[in-house]
Amino acid sequence: MTRSDAAGEVRPRPAGIDAVTVLTVYLVLLLAVPSSYAISALGSAGKPAALWALGAALWWAASRVQRFVPSRSDARAVKIGIFAFGGAVLVSYAVAMLRGLSLDEVSPADGSILRLVGWLGIALVASDGIDDRDRFRTLLRRVVIAGTLMAILGLLQFVTGQSLLDWVSIPGFSSDVSGLAGVQSRGGFVRASGTAIHPLEYGTVLCVAFPIAVALAIDDRVRPTLPRWLPVFVIGAASMLAVSRSTLVGLVAGVALLVPGWSRGVKVGFAIVSALTVAAVGVLVPGMVGTLRGLFLGIGGDASTGSRIAGVDSMTDMLARFPVSGKGFGTFLPAYHILDNQYLLLTIETGILGLTTFLALIACAIWSAWKARRITTDPLDRSLVQSVLASTVAAAVLLAFFDGFSFPMSAGLMFFLIGLCGGSLRLSLRQQREAAIRLPLRQSLPRSAIPQHS
Repeated sequence: MTRSDAAGEVRPRPAGIDAVTVLTVYLVLLLAVPSSYAISALGSAGKPAALWALGAALWWAASRVQRFVPSRSDARAVKIGIFAFGGAVLVSYAVAMLRGLSLDEVSPADGSILRLVGWLGIALVASDGIDDRDRFRTLLRRVVIAGTLMAILGLLQFVTGQSLLDWVSIPGFSSDVSGLAGVQSRGGFVRASGTAIHPLEYGTVLCVAFPIAVALAIDDRVRPTLPRWLPVFVIGAASMLAVSRSTLVGLVAGVALLVPGWSRGVKVGFAIVSALTVAAVGVLVPGMVGTLRGLFLGIGGDASTGSRIAGVDSMTDMLARFPVSGKGFGTFLPAYHILDNQYLLLTIETGILGLTTFLALIACAIWSAWKARRITTDPLDRSLVQSVLASTVAAAVLLAFFDGFSFPMSAGLMFFLIGLCGGSLRLSLRQQREAAIRLPLRQSLPRSAIPQHS
């Protein structure tokens, strides 16, 4: 097997498993296996994606021991952020254990640390392991395929009013929730959840996949029109029919970051298509547009809004008691209060230290993707890096609307995207260095030695 690098040179593709394969398997386990299922003997810690993520963390660590190559300083921002946040959480955990926890809190705290190691491992693999632009594109296409399949399942759940997953029975696995969220309802409409535990987790998958799908539809012109644009329509329709205010906010946040890079024609075309899609939903699903409008107009009296406001009081009280290191990562149980805001929950559990380092990690990821886009010269790659940035922002925005780290899909995708932001900058810097080396070499060669292309 061969691959083409950014310079157009053909290099042999290394045999065996590469980072894209590891990340693809992770996506499959994360999104295809229902979130509520875990290996029975391991309890909640036995979710396949979580176990694979732990293996990925060990794989990354082993690769660093065998072949440690220091990165350029600009490409290390995300990795520094990853270790800083991981360190802050470990400090929180250690302080909580020294202070003493109730028996009900010890096991969740241990499980949360294991999940965190897996999430950080996935971020490190995505940041350090992708060595080829073609493989980077392949991984993003797979993200869109996964998001499209999730959207199709959600649309079928919406139409039938059934979870369609009741028949799923995996030997050795059990579900840690009673029933699936696919039969919840709001405003008289079914709230689909795909294979997720909760509709908001399902909405995160759609918001992450949509910007990447749009970027591929506009700029990946080597493929036919229908395969490029069908995922955009399917994911967009599923997002509207998710009956979720948060999902729509996340979708708009992602698209808003794509628009500045579009030409005038693309902007006009996208606006027309979006208007037609909303009109089609209004005709095919009577009452849906009014329900969505009501979700925003009635936000002040919404029960979920009241719960989020009450969560601020809980955060203030806990922060006064544990200001620096927090109560302990994973120790603020749902039985105490459901905050519906991961940033509030993170402040309670890890204090100012944990919240600050996590926000810094997100900032490092956004900055890395922004710089990668500036460096990258290929139009498709520029568009894809911008879409990764947009998806990262959309996922970060959604964390303000629910406790995303309590759900495997939303948490896993957040750190997956953070790693991709770092990886995109590493690839772009390498492309820039190779171009700088080739230019003097090409100028020094006699004209007859330079290949001529017709």
